[in-house]
Amino acid sequence: MESQELNLADRLRRMAARTLSLARVRLELLGVELQSQLLRLFAALTGLLLALLLGVASLLMLIFAALLWVPDTWRAPLGLALGLGMALAAVLSWQWAKRQLAEGDPFGASLAELARDARALGDTEAG
Repeated sequence: MESQELNLADRLRRMAARTLSLARVRLELLGVELQSQLLRLFAALTGLLLALLLGVASLLMLIFAALLWVPDTWRAPLGLALGLGMALAAVLSWQWAKRQLAEGDPFGASLAELARDARALGDTEAG
């Protein structure tokens, strides 16, 4: 009888150790995914800030282009080219930031692993 109790205690100890090991791996995965999400958010915020700065710069270029001391024949084309270039850069930065926010599945790998664990436990209980 004592050997069965020891055997049961050993099994419980091994099962607890495996459960803790599995939980540690899942928490590490969650930490990696959290870092990934933070980096993605930082990149999107950087793109939004760049879009804002370039938008302001394009407006300033368009305004100051009218005041430039260039020959009359060059004032309009120069101001238009500088303003449109900055506006295009602002639009591209805005679209890049939107893509950064839209892509990715937050914590998708962790959720998939937890679902896989739940299926494995369900199979174990049924069997």
